[in-house]
Parts: sequence; C-alpha cells; structure tokens
Amino acid sequence: MKFCAFLCAAMMASASAFAPTSKVQIPTHEKTASTTALNQAIDYNPNLGGPNSADPVDRTLMSMFPTDIPMRKMQGGGTVRTWDIPPEAERLSYYIRTNGRPLKALVELWVGPIRRIHSVNIESEDGDMTPFRAMLKFKPGTKTLKISTTGSHEFPLEFGAEVPNAQRMQDTWAATQKVFDTSPKTTVQGGSTEGGGGSVRYFNIPDDVETTQMVLWSRDIGKRTVKAKIEVLQGPNSVRQLYDLHCGGSTQPYHCIIPTPGTGWTIRVIATNYMEFPFHAVVTPFELAGEVDSYANQQGPLWMN
Repeated sequence: MKFCAFLCAAMMASASAFAPTSKVQIPTHEKTASTTALNQAIDYNPNLGGPNSADPVDRTLMSMFPTDIPMRKMQGGGTVRTWDIPPEAERLSYYIRTNGRPLKALVELWVGPIRRIHSVNIESEDGDMTPFRAMLKFKPGTKTLKISTTGSHEFPLEFGAEVPNAQRMQDTWAATQKVFDTSPKTTVQGGSTEGGGGSVRYFNIPDDVETTQMVLWSRDIGKRTVKAKIEVLQGPNSVRQLYDLHCGGSTQPYHCIIPTPGTGWTIRVIATNYMEFPFHAVVTPFELAGEVDSYANQQGPLWMN
C-alpha cells in the first residue's frame, strides 16, 4: 500500500509538469523583432534617381538598354548569326525578344576561333512579355558576337545589338559602376571542389517593379570567373525565365535587365562554379509600373550590321 501511494504521488507530480501554465504578459516596449524574419522584398536604391534625376549618370543608366534599335529576325532550329565588333569597342548592349513564343537562344562572345570569354543560355516562356536586355564589358581588341537559336524551328526570335561611341562607352561604364557601388551587395559563394552545389540567393521582387536590373561582379572578392544560373520564378518553384551565365567576372561585370511584370516574382541566383570563385550580386528595381518609358538614344551609337 505504501508503494502504491508513493507511485500515485510520483505520477501526479510528473503530470503537473505538463499542465498549462498561466501566460505572462510581456510589456510592449520589451518585445523585440524576430531574428529569423525573412526579407520580403529587395531594397530600393535611394542613390539611383531614375529618369528625372539631375545626375547625368542616372540619365545614362535609364537609356543604356534601348529597345528601339534595329532588329534582325532569326529562325529557330539552330540558326547562327555573327557580328564583328569594332576593335576599339569596350561595351556592347543587346536586346532579344520573340512575338510571344518561347525565347530560346545562346549569346556568346569570342576572341579568335577557340577562346570564348562570355556566354549566356536564355530560356523564357514568353519572349514578348519577358524580353531580355544586357550590357557587356570587355577589353579592346578583335572580337565576334555569336547568336544561336537553341529551340525548334517553330521558335524564331529577333535580335539587335549596339556598340556605343567612345563617350557613350565611358558614360555607360560609369552608370554600371554606380549601380554596383551604391547598392546592397549579396555574396554568392561557389560550391564544392568538383563544381556545383554552390550557394543559392533569393530576391523577392515588389509587385510594382516592371523590370529589375542585376549586376554580377567579382571585382571585390577574388576577381574570378562568374558562373551562375539565374532563375526567375512566378509562383512556387515555377521557373518562367532561365539564364545560364558564364563571364570573366573581374573585368567583365554582367549588367542585365530582367522583366518582372505583374505580381509574385522571385529571382533565384545559384552559383555553379568552384568554391574559390565567389561573386557579388546586386539586384535593384529599374522601371516601376506607371512610369513613362524613358528609353531614348541620346547620342548616336555605332550600329553593327
């Protein structure tokens, strides 16, 4: 009997440990924000004034990705076009789109017949709603721009490119550097020694951002080659745009404009190079919904045929 009484007392004491406790009210002034709260959107860069800014660098930035350049139609099914770049050129912008069909293309920059210094493989569900624009940086010398369609014959595209004049090259280079130097930077670390398995970074895009600009550059962390996969999602793991990038990185930052019209967009940057090849990613709004189109050729560029 004594043993039973002891067992009952022990069970009651044990049960009391799981009994609900009274809630303690924490004063409002003592509450702190959760350290695990997620960042819900990319930050607007207050140092970029947009098309109405008095800073000439900002005005250059808003016109360095023109959409009214001469376009050349390319049939799908592996069509190839090449452009010879003037040897004195150091900058090149291009614009690529479709009539609403999927956009599948490979853009490459070659030095001679065997050295490729830049490539981006583009796949997009709708090349009319989400066309692609980019600005390349490279050293002077003889180079060739090569464009290839990677989709089937049913997926033609239109492609246009421009080489700015000497003054325009300096102005656009200053604009790219301002975006990179004044915007929040995210480090993207490479993966294993075998390649792959690199870090993944997410950027949630605000609903009023029509186009988003991105600069990938390894200037401040190793000056190594940049290899990354850029996925643009709308919805849970629904990739609508995909860009597989390989560029010099240290002297060749990649500056591009990614369309993000509507709501629910997320940009995912995945490092695909070795661990010793990190880079910085800058992602910031470019055009907002309702803004007047500010793209214009303020200076006469040197067109490529």
